[in-house]
Amino acid sequence: MRTSIDRIVAAWLLAALSGTATAHSWPEQTVRLGPDGKEVGKPGADRAHIENGPDASFLIPPNGGPKVFDANQKIVRDGQGTLTDSSYSDQFPMLSVAPGDFVAIKHRENGHVTRADKTNPMKPINRGTIYLYGTTENDLSNVNLMDVHLKWTADGKGGDGKGRLLATRNYDDGQCHEQKPADGDLEGIGDYRKQHVSNADSLLCQSDIKIPEDAPVGKIYTVIWVWDWPDMKEPGVAVPPAEYNSDQVATPETYTGVVDFKIVDPCDESLGEVKGPTCKSSTADSNVKFAMDAPATARGIPSQLAEPFIVKVPQAGASVPSATADPKYIPFAVLIGQEPTEFPLPQSILEKQNTPGAAGGGGGGVPTPTPTPSPDSGSGSGGGDEEEVVTITTTVPEGFTTMTVTRSKAEKTPEAKPRGILLRRRHRA
Repeated sequence: MRTSIDRIVAAWLLAALSGTATAHSWPEQTVRLGPDGKEVGKPGADRAHIENGPDASFLIPPNGGPKVFDANQKIVRDGQGTLTDSSYSDQFPMLSVAPGDFVAIKHRENGHVTRADKTNPMKPINRGTIYLYGTTENDLSNVNLMDVHLKWTADGKGGDGKGRLLATRNYDDGQCHEQKPADGDLEGIGDYRKQHVSNADSLLCQSDIKIPEDAPVGKIYTVIWVWDWPDMKEPGVAVPPAEYNSDQVATPETYTGVVDFKIVDPCDESLGEVKGPTCKSSTADSNVKFAMDAPATARGIPSQLAEPFIVKVPQAGASVPSATADPKYIPFAVLIGQEPTEFPLPQSILEKQNTPGAAGGGGGGVPTPTPTPSPDSGSGSGGGDEEEVVTITTTVPEGFTTMTVTRSKAEKTPEAKPRGILLRRRHRA
């Protein structure tokens, strides 16, 4: 009998083979990530999961009305507002996690990554921004979008104070792609990523987040997924602005969804062999190498484990007037400020998406080998006997984790060893 994920992927492939994407995107799979970044255990699902179809995604503002944000617009679709006994099932379960765990929340790209430039060049280069908000207030039936989005902040003091901003992510995680549609790979992105990133026909996008260490054991922790995907007034915009009705936006377009996590004791048997980070038997406090040799279909993304706020937005401690992102985290950063006119995209642009050290390139933090780089590609490409040493130190608001990610020189041994990224987790008291 096929698993629920098999059915999800089958529905996705059917849509792709038809040559059109039948829906937009919504969070539909969750999975724990171990201390080495590998996926652990069986995946979970979103609240009141719908496998596919027009009711699975939730568009704000809705079609058929004014394209402005209504202050009374509910944040999630009908059926997802209230958490009930029927919200999850054996087929589509709620994921159990421990405080401090990392989890991946996955969505299908539905062509918005691999086909966005040619079909709609006015979309942001990062394919929009995903905001992830966490709360212990599980009933969302009377919660409005504008009560939460761009109001809740990382310190938990923004808006009504009922939740916090956990992370911001580029919709394009640097590696996801769909199966080649019947009318071909117009941009060349899907073919490139299948060959050099995933070795799979299709790969879900992911947003990796850290479950707060103060998440109460025995309770349900709710994460609201908000994807800002507007049409801009000019091509080549890096990220959409963190404003409801910006003068840079031609047509607002936002999608939302919700996932829940059962918070269990870090040593709970339901977690399997890999326990939570604060379990005495856990190795999470030790230095462990990110499993760069693991397939992209079975691991997290190191930049997301190291950096909660890949897209910086106005909030306490951020000191930014509007949304902004470092180009090194944006795949196809070379396209910022311009509208591509050559399709499929030239090989020089396709290579730079996966070469973090490349001039004008953005790797999105994907730690995968790339083709032999051009002379201007920098030293972070994975070529040569030595690798660039890259250290990223991120300090996030109180209650979170400070993590240092170091990519060191390759070890010279008789037998080649996979490269590693060292993850050091220091938990605050």
